[in-house]
Formats: sequence, structure tokens, C-alpha cells
Amino acid sequence: MIHFRWQGIDSLGLPQQGVLITQSKTAAEQQLKSMGISGLRIHNVAEHTDARGLLRKLRWTLNSSPGNLRVSKKDLGIFSGQFADLLAAGIPVLDAIETLEEGRTGNFATLLRSLKESLNQGLTLADAMAKHPRVFDACYINLVECEQVAGKLHRALATLAAQIENRKALMQKLRQSLLQPGLILVTALAATGLLLVFVMPEFAALYRQQSQELPAITQWVMRMSEEAQMHAKPALAGLVVTLIAGYLLYQNSVLCHRLVDRALLALPLFGALIRCTNIADLSRTLSALLDAGVPLNQGLEHSSSVCRNAVFRRGIEQAKDQIENGAALHQALAWRPCFPAAYQRIVRLGEETGNLSYMLTHACKIYEAHTNRVLDTLVPMIEPILMVILGIVVGGLILAMYLPIFSMGTLFQT
Repeated sequence: MIHFRWQGIDSLGLPQQGVLITQSKTAAEQQLKSMGISGLRIHNVAEHTDARGLLRKLRWTLNSSPGNLRVSKKDLGIFSGQFADLLAAGIPVLDAIETLEEGRTGNFATLLRSLKESLNQGLTLADAMAKHPRVFDACYINLVECEQVAGKLHRALATLAAQIENRKALMQKLRQSLLQPGLILVTALAATGLLLVFVMPEFAALYRQQSQELPAITQWVMRMSEEAQMHAKPALAGLVVTLIAGYLLYQNSVLCHRLVDRALLALPLFGALIRCTNIADLSRTLSALLDAGVPLNQGLEHSSSVCRNAVFRRGIEQAKDQIENGAALHQALAWRPCFPAAYQRIVRLGEETGNLSYMLTHACKIYEAHTNRVLDTLVPMIEPILMVILGIVVGGLILAMYLPIFSMGTLFQT
């Protein structure tokens, strides 16, 4: 008899798991299906006795739970676009999901099977998606629910696919723009550390054998090298501990998160980039929700989740409270310094003309274009500055090391 660990969904749509002792995997599947368990994942317990197997078992247990299932944003965008195309062609929701499931593997296949089983149990698509909060956020589910009621589900999915694609393209451009400056900075730090810790001590040992007085810059670099050798390991360990502690504090402390994000907004150029990115994401999402018929206060509540900056999320929450007390959106935003006056004027025009959704879409395009301009300005400016810094630091260290040798050559010639 073999021990099999299984997980699945019962007839009520609730996740279940356990261990079954039977002769084969096929017999285990038949027995569980006779019990009304679907969406089965079955593994031989004996396969997970080593350390690597235990790690695989733990990862499998975490990911197989509906609430813990994850898929990449790229796969979610592709799924949303293909799903929208199938629905626009007149294919029913369940048949469209079955079509998308063909050829899929991994977590995404598990997600599609779970959605299909939930629909077969009578749940709506929005309720089925709500079982997977790490894949579909509140904004995604709310938009799907509203458009499904209106009979325009394909429009919601097409909008969501475009949003995911736009955001992915922007983040990819941002990463590519900052990759080269980051590599230059890392190279400068690594070269400085290597010269101070490994190269300069060799030159220092040579110079100490000479009775010649060393140049001031060489003496200063030698002292810095000695300090680096004595304190390099404690300083590096302290830096790692500080970074880890700072990251954990940033993730778990709302106040710290807000203070850091406020400081980031105050940075030159980088602050403008963060502000434009958050405003574009907010405007795009809120416009889609308003088009779907979501009330403004609920739209703001769901749109706040797309903003990465805590100052913006706090500002949107405060604006929502003022709107529920009777204020207009542009009036609520006027008290939030993170929203520039130009954006407030666009919102006011949208409210006065009754075309708030259109004006938000227009604002999204404006701030996305401004983001691209900031990136195009920022990167050509950072690279030469870092190159100059790299040249000054590394060149200065090399000059300090070889300057006494040049002096010795001059002395020998005289």
C-alpha cells in the first residue's frame, strides 16, 4: 500500500486535503472522485522524503490552495486579452475557459480548472475570481462584475488586458532605463572596494620600505585603505543587517512606509517620475470603473490599490471620505499635495462637463507621455554623471597609488 497526499475541492467548492492509503494513484483518483472531490492534485508521499522533496511538497501545498495561487502579470494579461476575444466572438464564458485551458500547464492550468469548477457550481465569474485574491485584485473583480451585469464582459476584459499591458510596458522601460546606470554604480563601488582592500596594501608595503615622503593624496588613500581593511567586514555586515531591517520596517510599518514614500516624492526628477506613474495608473483604472457604472466613491476605493506610493493611497482614501460627505472630486483632491494643480483642473473640467471618465483617460495619456519624457531626460543625464564619478574615484585611487613611483623616477633621473 502507498501513501498519497491529495488536495482538491469538495462539492461545496471548499478546498480539502489529506492523506490516502491505496494501491495506486489511479485507485486514489477514483476513490476521491467517488467522494465528490474535484480539481485533484495527488503526490506519492515517498517522493518527498529528501530535503529537496520536502521543499517541493511545501511549495506545492502553498500554491495549490486557491487563496495562495499565483500567476505572472504577463500570463494574466494574455489570459484577459484572449478571454475578451473569445467572448466578443460570441463564445459562452464556460466554453471560453475550457478553450483557454487546452495546452496550459502549471499554476495557470490550475487557475482555469478552479474557475471552471466554480462556474459549474453556479457561481458568477466575479465570485469565482474572488477565490484567487493573489491573482485578481479587487479592482479587477469589481470591473468584471459590473460589466457582466451590463452584458459587456468582453469590454471589461479587453480594458483590463490593455491596462496590464500598458503598466508592464512602462515598468519594463523603467527597468531598462535604470539598468545601465545601476551597473555603472555597482562597478564603481566594486572597483573602489577592490583597490582599497586588495591593491593599495601591496603598494603601501612597498612605500613603507622607502624613506621618501609620500604625497598627501597617497597618505590619505593609505589611511582609508587601512580603515577599510579593519572595518570592511563589520561595515558590510552592518549594511546588510540595516538594509534587511529597513526593508522589513518599510513593509510592516505604515508610518515608515508613508515617510519613505513622501521622501521619494520630494526627490528631483525621481519624484516627478513616481508622481506621474501613480497618477496615470489611478486615472486609467478609475476611468474604466466609472465607464462600467461603478460609483465614484467605490471606484476610488478600488483604484487606490493600483498606486504603489503610500502617500497617494492615503490621499485617495481621504478624498473618498470627503466625497461621501458631499464634496466634488476636484475639491477633495485640492487638499492633497500629491495631486498637482494641472491634474485637479482636468478633473474639475470633467466633472463640470459630465465627462469625468473621458477626462481621466485624457489625463492618463498626458501623464504617461510625461513619464516617458522624464525617463528620456533622466537616463541621458544620469549616465554621464556616473561615468564622471567613476572616472574621478577610480582615477584618483590609481593616481594616488602610482604618484610616488613617478616621484621616484624623477629622483633617479636627477
